[in-house]
Amino acid sequence: MVLSIEIDLDAAVPIYQQIADGIRALIARGSLAPGAELPSVRQLGAQVGVNLNTVARAYRILADEGLVDLKQGAAARVVTSAHKGAREEPVLDDDARRRLFDLFSRWILRGATHKEIDRALKSATAEFFR
Repeated sequence: MVLSIEIDLDAAVPIYQQIADGIRALIARGSLAPGAELPSVRQLGAQVGVNLNTVARAYRILADEGLVDLKQGAAARVVTSAHKGAREEPVLDDDARRRLFDLFSRWILRGATHKEIDRALKSATAEFFR
């Protein structure tokens, strides 16, 4: 199985986080359904050209979030998908709000206006849900 995730080896974001973020996005979009088998750490490591421990760390992050089931000797599997019904937690918890506000701050410090940020968010939302 080949996952369509993008890794930027020169990015400030650690590679294991980029892998976890990419898989999380595939689950959120419904591209990886509950029960879907993920590539082995060896397969995904070869696919993106990184060390097996890097992939294993990404899988552990997803397991800690309750998105992936990890069992010794078995394939990693998607546990859940995006919830469409009522949710117990707010869309933006404190950590997500902090990260979003940090992103806004960075854009504003680079000269972005409120309208530009709004357009960027609308464009990114449309791209994510296409």
